[in-house]
Amino acid sequence: MRIAFLASADNIHTRRWAKYLASCGHDLTILCDRQPENPLEGIHLVHPEMRLATKILAFKLFPKPYGNNFFKRFPYKRELLRLRPDIVHAFEALGYGYALAHCGTFPKVLTPWGNDILYDPAHSRIARFLVSRALRAADVITTNYVELADHLTQDFAIPQSKIRPFSWGVDLTIFHPGYSKEAETLRQKLSLPPAARIILSNRMMKPYWGIGVIADALPAVFREIPEAHAIFLRGAGDAAFENEVREGFRRAGILERVRFVPEYLTEKEMATFLNLAEAFVSCPSTDLLSISVLEGMACGCAPVLADLDAYRTRIRHGENGLIFRPGDSADLAEKLTILLRHPEWKPRFAGINIPLINEKDNWHKNAPRLVAIYKELLRMKKLNR
Repeated sequence: MRIAFLASADNIHTRRWAKYLASCGHDLTILCDRQPENPLEGIHLVHPEMRLATKILAFKLFPKPYGNNFFKRFPYKRELLRLRPDIVHAFEALGYGYALAHCGTFPKVLTPWGNDILYDPAHSRIARFLVSRALRAADVITTNYVELADHLTQDFAIPQSKIRPFSWGVDLTIFHPGYSKEAETLRQKLSLPPAARIILSNRMMKPYWGIGVIADALPAVFREIPEAHAIFLRGAGDAAFENEVREGFRRAGILERVRFVPEYLTEKEMATFLNLAEAFVSCPSTDLLSISVLEGMACGCAPVLADLDAYRTRIRHGENGLIFRPGDSADLAEKLTILLRHPEWKPRFAGINIPLINEKDNWHKNAPRLVAIYKELLRMKKLNR
């Protein structure tokens, strides 16, 4: 198949799907707003440019980023008409969905990320318009969170018949326990004490992902648990925001117990961090079935998660992880302190989580379902001609 992605070529999930589909022999092109920092080998990249007059309209008439989201449909459609793909698949409904909706008669697949459906439309009428149009125009909507189908049906009147949810899963040949040597090398590289017990923030360094909630919880945890240390991963996050967080720790007098990692990590490096840590924390405002959460569970790291519906599909409080009230730093601090006072909990949680992820969230078993969705859509389109 000739497949065109409308997506950020820097996004880790876009890249993983692109590499997978290319490895299956499909001809893949990514149409993206910005050239990626690290190009993907064997993947065609196209950066459709707006004409000058369109740019002026886009940035004069709409607040950022909605002008780009609305007007880029013109250069994206031109490129798609030139490429003539069999399937057009947009990742992220707000950023790329409106371009998908106006790309012509190509078979259309849309994958929401989560906040584009659960958060943005509730906070902006423009966002709701763009997202609603994308959802209606897509022939198929696929997501890694099965329960999102109910939200799409109730809030956007999308028929269940066009929603194909499935867990993408994680690569269990990479995400698993057993990186003890690598973890010890990492401990030394980060100048962490031998007895340090690590709390890991493995989500993007941006306010939306609850980083401030974690930062506000740590002083209380550090007072109670002298061995506790924390690591924050920036990923595609905001360096200026990271500096704000760092300055807060400096004022609190605990900066020496926190490490910041600005580099992008390979999957193996991420697995090593998860093997090093005792617990990982995920607390965005909204989320789907986060791959970051599944990766942590697969590595045997103890999950401490905000009480979100998607997380409840995998975690039972006190049984295989801990749940705290969203946005409540004091509650998070209490849960982390309790966890660190009970070192026997981590292996107990891991004994449940590792088999659970193997059963439900194995990438190598689940990934072929996307190709099946494409083939089903092409059959439907052929029958309707």
